Amino acid sequence: MEAAVLAAPVVKDREVLRLRRDAAGRRDVTGLVRTIVAAAPPPDSTTRAAAAGAFNVLDLGEVARLFAAWWRGLRGVRPYYAVKCNPNPALLGALAGLGAGFDCASRAEMEAVLALGVAADRVVYANQCKLEPHLEYAAGVGVDLTTFDSEEEVGKIKRCHPGCRLLLRIKAPDGDDGGGAMLNLGTKYGAHRDEVVPLLAAARRAGMAVVGVSFHVGRAVSRDGINAAAIEAARVRRRRRARHAAHARARHRRGIQGRRRRR
Repeated sequence: MEAAVLAAPVVKDREVLRLRRDAAGRRDVTGLVRTIVAAAPPPDSTTRAAAAGAFNVLDLGEVARLFAAWWRGLRGVRPYYAVKCNPNPALLGALAGLGAGFDCASRAEMEAVLALGVAADRVVYANQCKLEPHLEYAAGVGVDLTTFDSEEEVGKIKRCHPGCRLLLRIKAPDGDDGGGAMLNLGTKYGAHRDEVVPLLAAARRAGMAVVGVSFHVGRAVSRDGINAAAIEAARVRRRRRARHAAHARARHRRGIQGRRRRR
């Protein structure tokens, strides 16, 4: 995994320092920070010069370790990294080299990922309120998977990217305490239970293929159970989508048979 990170786009063109271990065997990030600070020239008396010396430390070894843990626990399930969390080019390059997919919310994020050589089929345009020029850009570069949670969005996607496949964004269960999320995005985005079938019907009328379900449990979630509850809710919506498709096929067959009998 670490070899893949070091050979990844952006990373391979930069100087990468190896972290020493402290007495307990842990990566000594603090020691590295002190070494960098000690080697830097002293700032002058102006605030601007001092601010220009700011830096951050990115532990690419930890990125590789976490990715390997995901792969062991969820073999065959590709993780999609939300670029808005941290668009650091070295981090994106490392994840690209490891084989991650990417969750992009804008044209700029798609451009940043595709510039690393990531294939378009490893990108999801995950935004429930997309700009039409960004949708047209996605169509032009081959990003053909996106999320939706309203009939208006279905119409917009049909106009700007008719070949796109859809993921129905559902509202994740809140739980009694709001799911323990610092920021609960369910208040803004996600289809409620009674909206699922009408949205599936709208997509079908538009000739758009709904290929799966997505959800967002919120930011800084403190309770593990909310993820399990959201996955179960997605499973229920997926079964409902399958039943809706089966009923639509049955109605279509009955319509064909009726026309044949009238003839």
